[in-house]
Amino acid sequence: MELRDSDPGAFSELIGLPACDQNGCSLGRVYEARGHWQGDVIVIDELLIGRRGLLRRLRGPDSAARGIPWANVVGLDRERIVVRSG
Repeated sequence: MELRDSDPGAFSELIGLPACDQNGCSLGRVYEARGHWQGDVIVIDELLIGRRGLLRRLRGPDSAARGIPWANVVGLDRERIVVRSG
Protein backbone atom coordinates (compact mmCIF):
# COMPACT_ATOMS: atom_id res chain seq x y z
CA MET A 1 0.00 0.00 0.00
CA GLU A 2 1.29 3.44 -0.89
CA LEU A 3 0.51 6.81 0.61
CA ARG A 4 -1.32 8.91 -1.96
CA ASP A 5 -2.64 12.47 -2.05
CA SER A 6 -5.91 11.36 -0.42
CA ASP A 7 -4.03 9.63 2.40
CA PRO A 8 -2.45 11.39 5.37
CA GLY A 9 -0.18 14.09 4.02
CA ALA A 10 2.85 13.31 6.12
CA PHE A 11 4.30 10.47 8.12
CA SER A 12 3.70 12.49 11.29
CA GLU A 13 -0.04 12.18 10.65
CA LEU A 14 0.24 8.39 11.04
CA ILE A 15 1.61 8.75 14.58
CA GLY A 16 -1.18 8.29 17.10
CA LEU A 17 -3.67 6.79 14.66
CA PRO A 18 -5.52 3.75 16.00
CA ALA A 19 -4.86 0.48 14.20
CA CYS A 20 -7.21 -2.46 13.92
CA ASP A 21 -7.40 -5.70 12.00
CA GLN A 22 -9.95 -6.39 9.27
CA ASN A 23 -12.34 -7.79 11.88
CA GLY A 24 -12.29 -4.50 13.78
CA CYS A 25 -10.18 -5.76 16.72
CA SER A 26 -8.03 -2.97 18.15
CA LEU A 27 -4.26 -3.41 17.87
CA GLY A 28 -3.33 -0.15 19.61
CA ARG A 29 -2.01 3.13 18.31
CA VAL A 30 0.89 3.78 15.98
CA TYR A 31 3.84 5.22 17.90
CA GLU A 32 6.75 4.70 15.54
CA ALA A 33 7.80 3.20 12.24
CA ARG A 34 10.83 1.68 10.61
CA GLY A 35 11.82 2.49 7.09
CA HIS A 36 14.67 2.98 4.68
CA TRP A 37 15.77 5.49 2.09
CA GLN A 38 15.13 4.62 -1.53
CA GLY A 39 16.69 7.38 -3.54
CA ASP A 40 15.24 10.58 -2.10
CA VAL A 41 12.10 8.89 -0.69
CA ILE A 42 11.61 7.17 2.65
CA VAL A 43 9.90 3.80 2.30
CA ILE A 44 8.01 2.59 5.39
CA ASP A 45 8.84 -1.03 6.21
CA GLU A 46 6.80 -1.54 9.36
CA LEU A 47 4.65 0.23 11.93
CA LEU A 48 5.35 -0.09 15.65
CA ILE A 49 2.08 -0.21 17.51
CA GLY A 50 1.01 -0.28 21.14
CA ARG A 51 3.13 -0.27 24.28
CA ARG A 52 6.23 -1.72 22.62
CA GLY A 53 6.03 0.89 19.89
CA LEU A 54 5.81 3.65 22.50
CA LEU A 55 8.80 2.24 24.41
CA ARG A 56 10.78 2.08 21.19
CA ARG A 57 9.93 5.72 20.48
CA LEU A 58 10.97 6.83 23.98
CA ARG A 59 14.12 4.72 24.27
CA GLY A 60 15.42 5.07 20.74
CA PRO A 61 16.51 2.42 18.25
CA ASP A 62 15.85 -1.14 19.34
CA SER A 63 16.09 -3.94 16.82
CA ALA A 64 14.21 -6.29 19.18
CA ALA A 65 10.94 -4.34 18.91
CA ARG A 66 8.61 -6.01 16.42
CA GLY A 67 6.23 -4.21 14.18
CA ILE A 68 3.49 -4.81 11.68
CA PRO A 69 4.86 -5.02 8.14
CA TRP A 70 3.69 -2.15 5.93
CA ALA A 71 2.74 -4.80 3.35
CA ASN A 72 0.00 -5.94 5.77
CA VAL A 73 -1.69 -2.52 5.76
CA VAL A 74 -4.89 -2.89 3.73
CA GLY A 75 -6.65 0.36 4.63
CA LEU A 76 -5.57 3.83 5.61
CA ASP A 77 -7.42 7.06 6.16
CA ARG A 78 -7.29 10.02 8.52
CA GLU A 79 -9.21 8.07 11.18
CA ARG A 80 -7.44 4.68 11.37
CA ILE A 81 -5.16 2.10 9.87
CA VAL A 82 -6.51 -1.36 8.98
CA VAL A 83 -4.16 -4.34 8.86
CA ARG A 84 -4.66 -7.75 7.32
CA SER A 85 -6.12 -10.22 9.82
CA GLY A 86 -4.28 -13.40 10.71
